Amino acid sequence: MERIRPPAVAGSFYPAETEELKKLLEECFVSNPLGPRGMKSLSSSLLGGMVPHAGYLYSGPCAAHFYSTLERDIRCIILLGVNHRLRGAKAALSPADYWETPLGKVRVDREMSALLKTQIDFLKVDEQSHLQEHSIEVQLPFLQSILSEFTFLPVSLSHLTKEECSQLGRAIAQLYETNTASKKIVLIASSDLSHYLSPSETERLDRIALERVLELDPVGLLKTVKEEDISMCGVFPMTVFLFAAKALGATQARLLKHCHSGDAVPMKEVVGYASVAVEF
Repeated sequence: MERIRPPAVAGSFYPAETEELKKLLEECFVSNPLGPRGMKSLSSSLLGGMVPHAGYLYSGPCAAHFYSTLERDIRCIILLGVNHRLRGAKAALSPADYWETPLGKVRVDREMSALLKTQIDFLKVDEQSHLQEHSIEVQLPFLQSILSEFTFLPVSLSHLTKEECSQLGRAIAQLYETNTASKKIVLIASSDLSHYLSPSETERLDRIALERVLELDPVGLLKTVKEEDISMCGVFPMTVFLFAAKALGATQARLLKHCHSGDAVPMKEVVGYASVAVEF
């Protein structure tokens, strides 16, 4: 019997109706002024990157900048997300065989999930961590609209120590190296930046955090976010990602787009978003 994780935020973060969702995705990629406007910057040296995870109206065009770098022959996505509600395990794999969206089902890579679990004692298989969480789910329709066939490995994270981030990052790097000969893999960290501040303060704090991301500096990112009190919700997924990227020999990070929710809909307090591509 297949275990299917149903969509939790279809109809709120993105449309629940298939054709409406396809139309909105097309707008994010092609016509929205905050998006890539149909430009593709395909990167054969792409390791992965950071994408935002708010409602498509706000962060979808920003996310489209990253997804426009993906080549169609990618066969697996390792997707690190945020456990906003702090339910269940602090580092959690999904027990589901498939995750479903209005565009269909995506198979969880159970083999890679089992391999990763053997490497990390604090990594659990836990449904509660994933059940109502949006940070991973909202990435799937973007991936489904671009890739022809792929599996994915969802990992939900809440509060980790620096040592745990390093351990998990190195284990993901090893998993990547073990499997990349048989299938093309991309790593993605799902994160928004500063939350509910003025546009000017959002710009200032976002840039401070992004400096550490663009320097591929996981320890510096954790330290900076804590010292500057930056409300970057995905700091742990991004820190784990950066530890993995360094272990794999990534050489550069490119800022593809930085904006905030007020750029989409005028508001006094905004949330910051960025798309970043990390390459070998």
